[in-house]
Amino acid sequence: MKELKRLEPLQAATQFILKHYPNCQGALLAGSVVRGEATHTSDLDLVIFDDNFISSFRESLIEFGWAIEVFAHNLASYQAFFKSDCKRARPSLPRMISEGIILVDNG
Repeated sequence: MKELKRLEPLQAATQFILKHYPNCQGALLAGSVVRGEATHTSDLDLVIFDDNFISSFRESLIEFGWAIEVFAHNLASYQAFFKSDCKRARPSLPRMISEGIILVDNG
């Protein structure tokens, strides 16, 4: 079976955001791809901020040749995750945001 060619990470992430979250206030590409630690099994970790989300959620999809993990937050819900992550000494979300590449920044 012929392997599908996948888009470059930044291109795939940008197209994914435009397709699924075109009105979000912010979006970041994070994770191993951004840190230069990606392997052939790596996924794209996307953090999405959209004030229209009622609550935070996470979803896994496959698009543009990539497994994509979406970490979705409204403009306040991420704060509880920050506190929880830091309290358990595993600051996953703060790390993703501090290392992430900004894809969308609408204020």
